[in-house]
Amino acid sequence: MRRAIPILFACSLALSAFASDNVYDSAEGHKCLVDLLRKSAWGLGGPYERAEFIIENPDGTLTCSEWPGAHSYQAEHFRGAVPHNTIAIVHTHPVQYPRPSEQDEDEASRLGMPVYTLTIRGVYKSMPDQRLPELVTDRQSWIKETPPSTATLRPNKLPVDVQGDGLSNK
Repeated sequence: MRRAIPILFACSLALSAFASDNVYDSAEGHKCLVDLLRKSAWGLGGPYERAEFIIENPDGTLTCSEWPGAHSYQAEHFRGAVPHNTIAIVHTHPVQYPRPSEQDEDEASRLGMPVYTLTIRGVYKSMPDQRLPELVTDRQSWIKETPPSTATLRPNKLPVDVQGDGLSNK
């Protein structure tokens, strides 16, 4: 099913309490976040953003699919089909706007999936139908941290069920 979705991101807003996170806490997801922020010049290269989809593979690992860069002023756009098994959208903000915008929160609700906002100052997650974003981390050191690999666990820490029989494959 092809569904065109215009996604625009602006800046600003409030925060919630620190929360544990399945994407941020997985080695693969964390790498996707850091790589995207690096490609945006750490949010220090002007008022431009970058974005990507976070996709859950059948084995429970995560991969990212970067959007073509639009190089738009404080926004990023995507038109086309959302990749199969997409579990979140991630985008960067210029460093002076570390928090999600109201539009980021609206997009999370409209799409029914989390929208992450990244800067070197921290990571926030806007959840569907939730007015205040979750603070995932507010440590600048997050870009140098490496979570343990989740190759044998799904992001929710459950064992992978490759055979689909409801049993762990351990």
